[in-house]
Amino acid sequence: MLQKTTFVLNPPTALGTASGYGGFSFGCAQEPKDGKIELVQSYHSCREGLMSSMRKRITGDGSHKQPTDKMRMIFRWSLSQHDRASGIKLVDGWVKRSVPVLQAFDRLAGWPLTRVYKIETDHNDWLQAYYFHSSRRWMKSSYLVSLYTMLVRMCKDIKVTGFKDFDGLVKVLQKISSSGKSLVTDDTYVRNSLPYWKAIMTGYPELFRKRKLPYYWDTARLGGGAGGAEGLQYLVKGDTQYTEIRKELLKIKKQLDSKKS
Repeated sequence: MLQKTTFVLNPPTALGTASGYGGFSFGCAQEPKDGKIELVQSYHSCREGLMSSMRKRITGDGSHKQPTDKMRMIFRWSLSQHDRASGIKLVDGWVKRSVPVLQAFDRLAGWPLTRVYKIETDHNDWLQAYYFHSSRRWMKSSYLVSLYTMLVRMCKDIKVTGFKDFDGLVKVLQKISSSGKSLVTDDTYVRNSLPYWKAIMTGYPELFRKRKLPYYWDTARLGGGAGGAEGLQYLVKGDTQYTEIRKELLKIKKQLDSKKS
């Protein structure tokens, strides 16, 4: 499931800092070179913070250039010093659940499959890190990046397993919901967005292929500062200021729903 190749965090002491979310954080990565991988700028513990930083870099306002030719993310876990063995076990399962989830989305959209690599650091005893490499199409908008990171966070829950494809994953999540149980993380965000997942992925050509990437990250037409928080929930709940894409998404979803009945 995981790739056999491993990468070294460069520099090895580039651990970064993040607050909250159980020691879990993430950030964009540069293209690996000579077996080493670097963080683009900083780690984040919330999706909105990540997207805000990415938006500044993509629109040219940031001091760091944002690579957009591929989706490259580093996910890292800071383990508790009291029980690191269980922490490593948690991370191992979390990552192994994330791979089939992301690949189910890739297959649905017809994209190259996500690959995941272990990252070695000078602190493997308390820091676990993995490099996720996926299609550049995941980078096309803040909504897709928001979805991507939410899917990985969701996989902390050991119940997210036992499926073979996208539809099977949806059934697993629906079963969890109907049983009255909640996901360990992001339960509300998953419930709100799940009905739109297939429309977003299969409707990618209509939603995101018409214009070049910077257009979808631009904030000028979204009211300036408000654009930094244009994540997945804004789109699926109808709070987005990008009204054109909201209308197109609802159109695609309606077509898909009509095929079910």
